[in-house]
This record gives sequence, structure tokens and C-alpha cells, in this order.
Amino acid sequence: MKKINKYVAFSLILCFGTFILFQGDVSSEEVNIVGSTSIQPVCEDLVEEYRKNHSKSEISVQGGGSNMAIKCVNAGIADIGMCSKQLNKNYDFTEYELGREGIVVAVHPSNNISDLTTEEIKGIFDGNVTNWNQLGGENKPINVFVREEGSGTLDAFKTTVMNKTSILNEAIVLNSQGSIKQSIEQDTSSIGIVSFSYLDENIKAVSVDGTYPSEESIADGSYMIQRPFLLLIKEDSTNETQNFINWLNSSQAKEVLDENRIIRGV
Repeated sequence: MKKINKYVAFSLILCFGTFILFQGDVSSEEVNIVGSTSIQPVCEDLVEEYRKNHSKSEISVQGGGSNMAIKCVNAGIADIGMCSKQLNKNYDFTEYELGREGIVVAVHPSNNISDLTTEEIKGIFDGNVTNWNQLGGENKPINVFVREEGSGTLDAFKTTVMNKTSILNEAIVLNSQGSIKQSIEQDTSSIGIVSFSYLDENIKAVSVDGTYPSEESIADGSYMIQRPFLLLIKEDSTNETQNFINWLNSSQAKEVLDENRIIRGV
């Protein structure tokens, strides 16, 4: 209970700290966006494009995490919250889905493992499978890389794969997807989870239950490890907030989302 209280207190301090950062020369056109660091780069690109034809609009984008988005919008401190996980309770705000993002189970390119079942992945991440030779690979210990608790990436993975089973204590916890990708690139025994947008020739995605992560398999839902990219909006949102949300349905916004590999459902 002490840990929970400390976490809540710390979150509120960060939330109100964000509020202070947003203050200053505030105009009626200002929109404050806060939340998921996974969505933050996408939102920054969207805002940059939006302001090309809305030069008077002042839109601030800051990180802080999905939980921070929920707290700040719920408290009326932020106009829009960026949330990269499915909400598990009802709040007094509207959800706008930017799209969906696949969560890739990635290994080093030299790894001869190309397909894993959900149960095998779960076994790796809960510590029951500790060597690649248990899965038909080389005789090497498996080094597991994950994000920190509260990460939308980790939450999506735990919800779809782990089924309430805990991640092994020996997993190496890193605070960014870039750090996980770099670790996988450098460690031939590694496995980790990163967003689909991070996938390139330097890391290797494995198929999950026979389905490879692709734009098509994420869009049609056949690739199961994915999460929504949500914007949370206050019920009594400002006109400029609504203008920005409405603009997200434009062709210009779609181009930005495509460039960031954010996938719309079919």
C-alpha cells in the first residue's frame, strides 16, 4: 500500500508540474497535450503539419506516460491526453483512436528462430524457458529486455500474451524502446518487445502463432499483439481542441500517420 500511495503522490506531483509548465502567456487558442511517449512523436508531427494552416494555434505536446494522460485529462489540467493502452474503466472524456500499433517480439538477426507460439513467448518472459535450445535454437541463455512498469508497450504485451503471469525478475528493464532495439542489435542471445515502427533490418521480428507482424495483419487483427493509440478529450473541450480533432480526419493527417506507420483498422 505504501508503494501505491507513493506512486499516486508522485504522479500527481508530475501532473501538476506539467500544468505549471503549460502556464505562462496562455491564450484562448492554446491546446495542451500530455501523455504517452510512444504517441508523442506522432502527435508532434501532426501538430507541426496542422500549424501550417493554423498559424495562430498554440499547441504544446509533452510526454509523461499513458497514466499521466488519464490523470491530467481527468483533472482538467490537459486538453488532450495521449494514451497507448486500452482503458479498463469509464471516464468522463471522449476517446479518439488515431490508429493501432503492433508490438513486435524481436530477436537478433542471426537467431535461427523465426516463429514462436504465444505459450513459448510467455514461457520466455516468465522465466520457464531460459535457453534458446529449448525452442530448437542454439545453446545460448536467453536475455530478456522489457520496458518499465506503466509503459503502454509493456501493458499491451502483458494483456495479450502474459495473461496475468509476471515477467521474470531477471529481465533487463530499459526506459525507452530505442534502448531495447539497440540492446537487441548488440546481443545475439536477446529477445525484447518494441513497436512495429521500430522494426528494420537491424532486428528480426518473429511470427507469433504463425502470423508475421505487418501492416495488413495488424489492421485486420490477425496479428494479436497490438494496442490502440488513443487521444483522450475532455467533454467540455475548447473550440481549438475540437478543430484539431476534426482535422485528424483530413488527408494531411493521414499522410503523417502513414509516415509514422500508425495503422488504421479495416
